[in-house]
Amino acid sequence: MTLTQLSYIVAVAKHRHFGAAAESCFVTQPTLSMQVQKLEEELGIEIFDRSHQPISTTPLGAALVEQAQVVLAEADKMKALSAEEVDVIADIIKIGVIPTLSPTLAPKVVDWFSRHHPKTEIFLEELQTRDLMARLKDGSIDLGLVVTPLEDPHLVEKPLFYEPFYLYVAPDHPISKLKTVAPDSLHLEDLWLLTEGHCFRDQALKVCGDRKRRKTTSRAMFESGSLETLRKMVDRSGGYTLIPALTLEDLDEARRKKQVREFVSPAPSREVSLVHSRVYKRRATLEAVSQAVREGLPKEYLKLDFKRQNRVGL
Repeated sequence: MTLTQLSYIVAVAKHRHFGAAAESCFVTQPTLSMQVQKLEEELGIEIFDRSHQPISTTPLGAALVEQAQVVLAEADKMKALSAEEVDVIADIIKIGVIPTLSPTLAPKVVDWFSRHHPKTEIFLEELQTRDLMARLKDGSIDLGLVVTPLEDPHLVEKPLFYEPFYLYVAPDHPISKLKTVAPDSLHLEDLWLLTEGHCFRDQALKVCGDRKRRKTTSRAMFESGSLETLRKMVDRSGGYTLIPALTLEDLDEARRKKQVREFVSPAPSREVSLVHSRVYKRRATLEAVSQAVREGLPKEYLKLDFKRQNRVGL
């Protein structure tokens, strides 16, 4: 039994003619007649008395048509409710954020919703990219703030902004004397990296050309899950590390001038996107979270012109 079949018997009962009913339903008469017959066979009753014209419902058929009208009306209510949900911000929003975005974007999202939609509950969880993608697919989180492209057919990516990379360098390193840095001038033996599993680690390696570390390096090998820890390693032990532009908010002006260097133009950058599963349809929620992220960002990050970006993929 389907809603289509129920709509067909309601139409036949109304028009008392199979041809007229088919026309009102925008189908051919054989198609409508076949579906009505299938429903009668499924229920084991005759819904219509076809022995005279115009046709009429049987006593049991009349009761069935009446119930079909109730079912169709309730189905219409469900569609209306679904449409309303699409255009209303959800009461609860669960968002996964990768670790290198979480310190800068999570506070912005929480602050924006506290000001504009204080009744909405926001749950933010820090997740590495692979885990975040899995959680989106199983529905345990609604949205993800992540670096793209992911190239997963089950997920939808909505680019929000491009974030340039900078180099955080020890004051006594030769690179600190440069105004801008060319990626091919970097050496991996001087580079502090995030641990395996972080997409920013993979991007840092691509910026440096995926060159292997030299075996003759005298510096200790250390990898961290925290960008802040990597900066401290640079301060204490020398070398340099890559940092995303938004983390500059954590540095005072003196340290920026002394230890932060720009890359030559076009600077390598990462594409930050709002990602969701293909079954997630809440447009108003997607727009609200997008606005929460983008509001307050420097305007140059919001120029989503791919041709002007040296985007570093994953």
